[in-house]
Amino acid sequence: MTALLDIKDYRLDIGTFDGPVHVLKGINLTVNRGDTLGIVGESGSGKTVLVRSVLGIGPRNAKVTEGSIAFDGQDITSLPDKDWAKIRGIRISMIFQDPMTYLNPLFTIGQQISDVIAAHEKAGGEGVSSRAARRTRTEELLDQVGLPNPSMLFSQYPHQLSGGMRQRVLIAMALAGKPDLLIADEPTTALDVTVQAQVLDLINSLVERLNLTVVMISHDIGAIATVAKRCAVMYKGEIVEQGLTADILNRPQHEYTQRLLAAVPDIDIVPARVAERVAARARAVEPKTPVRLLEALDLKKIYRSQSGTEVAAVNSVNLSVDTGEIFGVVGESGSGKSTLARMLLRLIEPTSGDVIFDGTNISGLTGEPLRKMRRHMQFVFQNPHSALNGRHTIGDAVGEPLRIQTDLRSREIEARTEALLDIVQLPKMFKYRYPHELSGGQKQRVCIARAIALNPRLLILDEPTSALDISVQAQVLEFLQQLRAELNLTYVFISHDLAVIRQVCDRTIVMKRGEIVESGDTEQIFLAPREDYTRALIESGRKTSQAATFRA
Repeated sequence: MTALLDIKDYRLDIGTFDGPVHVLKGINLTVNRGDTLGIVGESGSGKTVLVRSVLGIGPRNAKVTEGSIAFDGQDITSLPDKDWAKIRGIRISMIFQDPMTYLNPLFTIGQQISDVIAAHEKAGGEGVSSRAARRTRTEELLDQVGLPNPSMLFSQYPHQLSGGMRQRVLIAMALAGKPDLLIADEPTTALDVTVQAQVLDLINSLVERLNLTVVMISHDIGAIATVAKRCAVMYKGEIVEQGLTADILNRPQHEYTQRLLAAVPDIDIVPARVAERVAARARAVEPKTPVRLLEALDLKKIYRSQSGTEVAAVNSVNLSVDTGEIFGVVGESGSGKSTLARMLLRLIEPTSGDVIFDGTNISGLTGEPLRKMRRHMQFVFQNPHSALNGRHTIGDAVGEPLRIQTDLRSREIEARTEALLDIVQLPKMFKYRYPHELSGGQKQRVCIARAIALNPRLLILDEPTSALDISVQAQVLEFLQQLRAELNLTYVFISHDLAVIRQVCDRTIVMKRGEIVESGDTEQIFLAPREDYTRALIESGRKTSQAATFRA
């Protein structure tokens, strides 16, 4: 049988000021028709560079030093651009990681998919079909990926769709050319557990219905186990282990694979620190009276559409966060988690209600008083790639709050910046680097360093580990625990990963359609949830748990 994709001893270097970096070191990989292959590995292991090389969209400063990539018997290692136009997007297609990055906010969903269809037709030499025919084909694709009412979606814009719907639109685009090989790069990153399960089910159904061959990259080992029959593990530019997914996940042979699986959080396994926390509370004869740091009183955010329809993104939320605790917020996409977090910091103005921080009602603060209060309350955003300005060095990014909020001199800011990088365990020479020169985990540490620059008392973390691979996620969670103890910080921790919430949070609220439907001690919620919605969330998390899939 002729392999659809055959990579032989492929070696690739990327040029830097310090000389070439050996990114891929002798990759050997074969993918047959109808195969589903998962590729796992930590940030910087070379996963994305490898699959982008298959599409001919690797870095401009990359150089193939040895080996070859063959697709359907044709060597595509050094293919001219005019020949790539007949393959890329037509015979080999890719689902990218972040839908909002790859969807143009200025054009409707229908226009963008229609343009892709027209480009493929032109590249294939078939001639461009009529606008009506392209619309029909677009609506067929939207229906194929399970989106409701395709005719209405045709005229909508990306911002009007949920994260899961946008991801399905990207899948529809990838299918527009009727590809033989579909590459999925982290297709479920940042999706909540229920939407994640839906997207994985969709990919599985497409494989069966369209006889697709799929190569899927993911740091979510449960997602790989759900989709891929075979699995390859990458580490420092090499494939250290490959074979049947079930064999690798249940009987890993390589030391790195064993470490990778050991770092996976499991929703049904109580971490040691959770057990210690529960035991400490049970032993406490006279527990200390908690000191309240943050309160939300009857907080509401109402949005009004052009037609006058009102939608309550957050509706009558009341909560309190005590000094030194980690307060969890969970819920599906659209439940109001991020809107609530931004209102707590006054990044979004509430329609009504009050936010009390350290005894002060900040709802009425404006100007200089609000600016001074914000130095004590900082935000760590979900995506470190978009949270950092690509034109600014790491030193500029970390030092920015100090330049805005303090009267420190340049030398003092530089010294403080180096100290902050040391706190987040990054070399001080990183201050001269730019964001694109760092891995995802390193960029998230930079965002944390910037957030703690002013010695805040409260950090609001919005999905701080969702875009990180398993090993880096474990490191960042451990680091956040250490940082809380050293700096006496309080966290509001938002996540759709229930295993992570159980691992780190003292108390948790569960949100649904803008309201709190359940709240209390985190462990109690997981052991005995009172609401059907909470039970359904936990069950969805159990089904898609990164560990449960292969530990069952």
